[in-house]
Amino acid sequence: MYKSQLDTLLKASKPPRISFLYGDNFLINYYSKRIAKLLGSEEKHTFYFDEYHSPTINALLCQSSLFSSSSLVVLKLNQKISKTDIALFLQSLSSNTQNALIVEYYQASSKSAADYVRDCKSLAGYFKHPKIPNIAEVRFYELKAHECMEFMRARSKELALKADDRILQQILSLQNNDLALSLNELEKFVLYGQKPIEPNDVDMLCDGIASFSIQELCYALMDKKPFVKMLQTLYEEGVNEIAMISEIQRFFYQLFLFYAYIKTKGKADVNEILGYKPPAEILEHLMKYCILFRESEYICIFELLSTWRYEVSKGRAKQSPYILIKIQELIR
Repeated sequence: MYKSQLDTLLKASKPPRISFLYGDNFLINYYSKRIAKLLGSEEKHTFYFDEYHSPTINALLCQSSLFSSSSLVVLKLNQKISKTDIALFLQSLSSNTQNALIVEYYQASSKSAADYVRDCKSLAGYFKHPKIPNIAEVRFYELKAHECMEFMRARSKELALKADDRILQQILSLQNNDLALSLNELEKFVLYGQKPIEPNDVDMLCDGIASFSIQELCYALMDKKPFVKMLQTLYEEGVNEIAMISEIQRFFYQLFLFYAYIKTKGKADVNEILGYKPPAEILEHLMKYCILFRESEYICIFELLSTWRYEVSKGRAKQSPYILIKIQELIR
């Protein structure tokens, strides 16, 4: 099934009771929420990545809750589920028609795009059951520019903003066409009320490309990839160096929080660590990178970044290549 076919189902208020969603990260998350809302289940249970435990999940799918008549289980995964587990879940759902299941399947950073597509095709074949007609397996492709604008217009309308296409395109461009970030940026303009949004307002309120590109810079750094050209592009685009250092400090602080929590508790609880659940791709990177340093190395990183900030605040020459190379050398 494709996005257009799913849209037709959802417009008719006929959400699938079982959904297997894969492909574009933004659309997986967006449609999972939309399907969950239409299902209107009285209880919702979400399992993130390493929280996957088939007996617990199956127990929720095959039993009625003591406090509600319907239950929804959402699985956010980047590793294949076994055919046996899927068959077990479908069998439980065939006998408990009040319950529902949504599987969000994301590409793991350790897998190539080809491996991911191959996994998705094999998994999609498992989501079939003779007693359950309303199963949807949906592959989402990356949105085209005009489709991104449709989402931006719809969200702008929901927020009652006075933002024309020129403004919406400006926000998208500032966020490097990252739709999730751009939609979040729109919420900053709610207090404008009926005042038309002007280009200067966007420049003043939106963080711009630096926020997204600095994240890419950090990922390149951690993957031991060349980053100098990326850094040069940031400077050419006029990035505020103090703001860039702050973003990099925040990134490594989050890594340290995950490292310290896992070392103490043996397992990550993202709600306790960050106080919110970031997008799946970001969470996956944080979990992957946090273990690449020891405590002494984290201390060294924070000292290097503090020195960098101090030098810049004194108006001295850019120290970024030297500092970032030193950090990259610390990676195990």
